Amino acid sequence: MFQRVIFFGGNGHCAARLAAVRANAPFPIIDADYPGFANRPRACSRETFLDTVHTNIEPQLGQSLIYGTGIGGLIALCLRARGQLLETPLLLQAPVLWGLEHRLMPKVMRLGIARSLFATLFRARWFQKHFFRKYFVTVPPPEFQREFFTGYASCAAAADFFDWFTPNWLRQLEQAFAQHPERLRSIEFWWGERDRVVSLQELCWTEAALGRSWPVQTFSEWGHYPMIEQPEEWVRNLSDACGLAAAERLPRCFGAEAE
Repeated sequence: MFQRVIFFGGNGHCAARLAAVRANAPFPIIDADYPGFANRPRACSRETFLDTVHTNIEPQLGQSLIYGTGIGGLIALCLRARGQLLETPLLLQAPVLWGLEHRLMPKVMRLGIARSLFATLFRARWFQKHFFRKYFVTVPPPEFQREFFTGYASCAAAADFFDWFTPNWLRQLEQAFAQHPERLRSIEFWWGERDRVVSLQELCWTEAALGRSWPVQTFSEWGHYPMIEQPEEWVRNLSDACGLAAAERLPRCFGAEAE
């Protein structure tokens, strides 16, 4: 039985993204507080960032499940590559992983001029409207839209990720996991079939790079933000996952998969 969920959010994550689920979930949902998010000071390097994230969550790791989405999934895998979180199962929903070296947007954002325009673009009202129409299954109410983009406005670290998580860094992760394949155990993937941000191709690229496959469960009505758009269903499914220790499903989802 998992007593809590530690949430590794995506780029620009803020409290508003979990507001619809946090009050009604039968378990605590604890944010992994990233440096440079929510007006917190930025980290000076990738390793300092990862050190700080792990230090912040370490007291909560016992009997916890880590839920990572977007770039949060890669952050969780980076900690695994360092030999951390080994006793904590990972449930990764539409994470940003090895697609970083294939998809156009990460390639563009590695250019200096693009990064300099990142914050300006996300503040533009026309872009915000476009974002919700393109990437959400249902457009949320205006008050939520404002809170959602406040997360990006207060996220000084957003552009840092494009400097830190590069193809060269992926090569280092591949080497680390090749030396310690056991660090890739106890991982499961969820994906929304209507996800317009990160497609299942992301998992195909990742499995090819790391030479293994994982369990994946798809949800026909989910987009990229089920905790926002389908909060009741999201809580119900995550509640089921948190109760796996008492059920026969545990080996299928979070057991030690075959190498």
